[in-house]
Amino acid sequence: MRSAAARRCRVCGAEAQVYLRYARAAFCAKHFVEYIEGRVRRTMERYAMLRPGERVVVAVSGGKDSVTLAALLARILGGEAPERMLMLYMDLGIKGYSDKLREAVERLSGELGVKLMVVSLEELVGVASIYELARRARRATCSVCGTVKRYVMNAVAVEAGAVLATGHTLDDALAYIVKDFMYQDQERLSKWVPRTPAAPGAAPRIRPLIEVSERETLLYALMRGLPFVHEECPHRPRDSVEDATKDYLNRVEEAHPGTKISFLRRVVSRAAATGADEGGTPRTCTICGLVSRGDVCSFCRLTQRVLGEPMGPRVRRVVREKLASLGWL
Repeated sequence: MRSAAARRCRVCGAEAQVYLRYARAAFCAKHFVEYIEGRVRRTMERYAMLRPGERVVVAVSGGKDSVTLAALLARILGGEAPERMLMLYMDLGIKGYSDKLREAVERLSGELGVKLMVVSLEELVGVASIYELARRARRATCSVCGTVKRYVMNAVAVEAGAVLATGHTLDDALAYIVKDFMYQDQERLSKWVPRTPAAPGAAPRIRPLIEVSERETLLYALMRGLPFVHEECPHRPRDSVEDATKDYLNRVEEAHPGTKISFLRRVVSRAAATGADEGGTPRTCTICGLVSRGDVCSFCRLTQRVLGEPMGPRVRRVVREKLASLGWL
C-alpha cells in the first residue's frame, strides 16, 4: 500500500484514502470497507468455510485482527448473527492490559448485537495470570499462553458443536508457513487450509481473513470506528522468526505486488491436496477427550505437572456451564 494522495476512488470518484497496489485500485473509506467485506465474503464462499446453519465461535482478543474478524462475520451473517455467532474472550490476567482488551471486546459485542462469552484463567485453572502459570512451569510466557488458548478455544467450539473462527491474516499465515517449512514440520504445513475439517476431539476451524493483510485489517477497523487495543502484549517476544519473515515478505510485496496472495494460494492448494495423507491418524487425550498428539494432550500434561491435576475435565465443565447460561447448549 502506498499513499492514495491525488488518486480517486474507483467506485465513486471521490478523493481516495487507500491505494492497493496489488489490485491497482484506490478507494474512499466507504468503498474500501465494502471492498474488504466483499473479498472476505468471496473467500469464505470459495473455500466453503461456513456451511448453511453452522454456528461459529469467534475468538476475539481485542486486537485489530480479531475485532475486524468479528465485525466482518456479523456483517456477512446479517440477521442470523445473533443466533449463529458467539464471541469468545479469554482473560489471561495480564495486569492493565487484559482489562483494556476486555473493555474493547465487551463494547464490540454490544455494538454488533452478538453474545459474548468471557472466561478467565483463574476460573478455568485457579491461577490468576498467565505469567504466574508460566513462572511455575518454568517456560516462556508465550509458549504457555499458546498452549492454554488453543486448548480453551477448541474446547468451547467442541462443547458448543460449532466452527471455530480465528483472526489469522495473510501475513500471519505466510509467516507460520515459512517457519514450518524451515523446521520441516510437515504436519503443521498440511493444516494451512482456510477450513480445517473436524476430527475426533477437535472442532472445524476457519480463517476468514487468510487473504487479507494486517494493514488492511487495521484500516478496516479504523474506518469503521471499531473498538480495539492497538498496543501489543507486554510479553510478546521481539525479533521473532515470524516478525523477520513478515518484514522480508513485505519488502518482496513492495517490489512485486501480488506475490503474497499468490504464494498463499499455491500453499493452500497443495495443503488441500496432500493434507489428508500427511497429518496422520488423529488421537484424543485419555484424560479430557480432546484432540492430542499423544495419549495425553499438552494442556493436561502442563497442568498436571504444574498444578498437580490435569485441568482439561475442569475446563470442559466450566465451558459447558457458561455456554448453558448463554443459551448455547
